[in-house]
Amino acid sequence: MIIMGLEEEYQQALTFVEKLNFHKSNGASKGFETNIRYLGGLLSAYDLRGDEILLTKAIELADGVLMPLFDTPTGAPYTYFNVINDMAEVTETINLAEFGTYTVEFTRLSQITGDLKYVNAANGIVDKAIAQPSRMPGLYPNDWTVDPFKPLDDAIVNVGAGGDSFYEYLIKNYILSEKQDEKVLEAWVNAVNSIEKYLLSPTQEDPNVQFVATITNMTVKYQSDELICFWPGNILLGISQMSGDTTRQQKFAQTFMNSCLETWFQTETGLAPEIWSWNPKTLATQKNTKDEPNGTVSDPDNSEYNAEKSKRPFTIRSSVYGLRPETIESVFYYDRIVGGTAEDPEYYKTVGWKIFQSIEKYTKTESGYSIIKDVDDASSTAKLDFQESFYFAETLKYLYLLFSDDSCMSLNDYVYTTEAHPLKLPRSLQVQK
Repeated sequence: MIIMGLEEEYQQALTFVEKLNFHKSNGASKGFETNIRYLGGLLSAYDLRGDEILLTKAIELADGVLMPLFDTPTGAPYTYFNVINDMAEVTETINLAEFGTYTVEFTRLSQITGDLKYVNAANGIVDKAIAQPSRMPGLYPNDWTVDPFKPLDDAIVNVGAGGDSFYEYLIKNYILSEKQDEKVLEAWVNAVNSIEKYLLSPTQEDPNVQFVATITNMTVKYQSDELICFWPGNILLGISQMSGDTTRQQKFAQTFMNSCLETWFQTETGLAPEIWSWNPKTLATQKNTKDEPNGTVSDPDNSEYNAEKSKRPFTIRSSVYGLRPETIESVFYYDRIVGGTAEDPEYYKTVGWKIFQSIEKYTKTESGYSIIKDVDDASSTAKLDFQESFYFAETLKYLYLLFSDDSCMSLNDYVYTTEAHPLKLPRSLQVQK
């Protein structure tokens, strides 16, 4: 609302926020979702407008609901907080993306208030996580125990769902913290290089299309999802703050970007499926046979991946389009940082418009937008009567900014949370072209 200049609607929302009761709920509050949606939104609005009630509510939420989750034997946050009895729900295991996605919001809250308890809690557990040894440098299993705080070795290693925002926030919090903690940058660089080295897999039908695999029990699974497609933009953001030769990372990011776009371009509706698999041209275990972890990684029977071999370089495993923003997010970063291609300086705007037209055509209803059942069925496009909040917070926001002037919410002045809430940088830096 603020970015688009919707003043009347913003004032209505501000009145609503003032009356919010964070101790009233139909069920337990999930810390991860509460942080990225509520706290991030309040802090972003405060950075943009400065209305004190926004900061008051942000502190109330952080102190009353989120900080108690960190009151554990190891400082690793529990997942759920019961707002009725003011108690965290004790659990034995927690998720990598969830415990690692407090840093940006908590860092900004500490910057605004001067109270370091927030940043110390969030950064402290991430510091412990990146200090853990890993088979693939910088990449960790998705599941961890709270006490002792350590990864479950047999858990899935996935830089998409379940792991994504842990890695996303490494580089973003490094930038927000004025690039003061080099070990966080090193952890992010290690993760990016390991993804490219161990998980990137060219497809048999078109080796230029390359997707990122997952590993469970040291067995490769050639399956990916739309959630993973934030990575090209995230890599590009990180490259802008790296010194030295970044040719390798730039090439990887571009391959990643192009491949994500193919999952949109090669469906009947022009919308990406939720999950896809592929027939690998080169097995992950054959890419680096002398290096860890490939001596202990095995490949499964790949016959299941051949269903659409002659049709396109991927097979749809979940045909739903859930109004997701991740590829659009990367398109936004590419437009702001790179600007286009040699052949077409407006290439990413053109791509964004094409995607928007497909969204408008196939997901719009009389009262909003809906998840659709099958991206490969342009004739019926059955709708599932559900609209995620991130559709407005992320998908439409990135599309709006893609066609706004580059000075609007510039990456030189703001870091975007995983829910696309822009937070003000303490000092401007050079990111955009």
